[in-house]
Amino acid sequence: MSKLEKKLEELGDYGSLLAFNGASRIFNLLPVNEAYRLGAGLGRLWLALDRRHRKVVEKNLELALGFEAKSSESRQLQKEIAEHLGQNLCELFLLQSPGGRRLLRDNIELKGLEHLEKIRRQDSGAIIVSAHLGNWEISGFVSHHLGKPIATVGKPIKGKPRLYNAISAGRKVSGYTLLEKSGSAGTLVRKLKKGEYIGLLVDQRVRRRYRIWADFFGYRVPTTPAPAVLSRLSGCPIVPACTYRLRPLHHRIEILEPFQVPREGKSDAVIEEYTNRINAILEQQIRAHPAQWFWPHDRWRKISSD
Repeated sequence: MSKLEKKLEELGDYGSLLAFNGASRIFNLLPVNEAYRLGAGLGRLWLALDRRHRKVVEKNLELALGFEAKSSESRQLQKEIAEHLGQNLCELFLLQSPGGRRLLRDNIELKGLEHLEKIRRQDSGAIIVSAHLGNWEISGFVSHHLGKPIATVGKPIKGKPRLYNAISAGRKVSGYTLLEKSGSAGTLVRKLKKGEYIGLLVDQRVRRRYRIWADFFGYRVPTTPAPAVLSRLSGCPIVPACTYRLRPLHHRIEILEPFQVPREGKSDAVIEEYTNRINAILEQQIRAHPAQWFWPHDRWRKISSD
């Protein structure tokens, strides 16, 4: 990269940070209902203008749920998806202020917290697995009820380190400890063996070197085996969880029954079995709240013919 390209990238990063901070101030100054209305409107505008992602959403809804791209069912669900993502954007801005964080934290409804409390009493670590469902950014608030942070792996925004750091600061305050993706596997195993918790979003496509093929909405898709591998290596249970919005400011975090990946048996077969099990649980939650999943991700770009 030339000096000019580096300078332009740096200016772009500064510009993105200024825009992010400015939008955060605007959203935090607005009455809550107006802020959510603005967020939903921006979501609808984005999907209307972004043809590439709209086509991905249409394709995914047809593959996963059987909705034809131009059908009334698909169009209605696309509208709800866009509004939900816009409301997520609104809440991302609210998370940047102490008052907004407090409003979001105090209106979370927790279901199944006893599963994690039981694990805590046993001095065991836990692998909390979830999806890009509801507003996953607020799930770190669970740590406030557990009295310990949740470690997770952050994915930097390419070319925008300042913007990424600003967003990460809100995640840290909500209760996450962010780890760099490179070299994180050994760190996660050590944390688990020390009785700490980690959180992983495992519903998106992964690169060839990290993937196995697993069932998801009737297709074999590239999936991360990380939760099953970490559970087998550490002896810690997997805890499925999901977050979804009930209404503006109000969310439910549902923690499901934990399960343990056995250490005996052929490793590849065991890892595949429990990765399929995780996908089945996530699929069930997505089907229950279809408008709140991140459909713009091209999850079925690669499908196994096996």
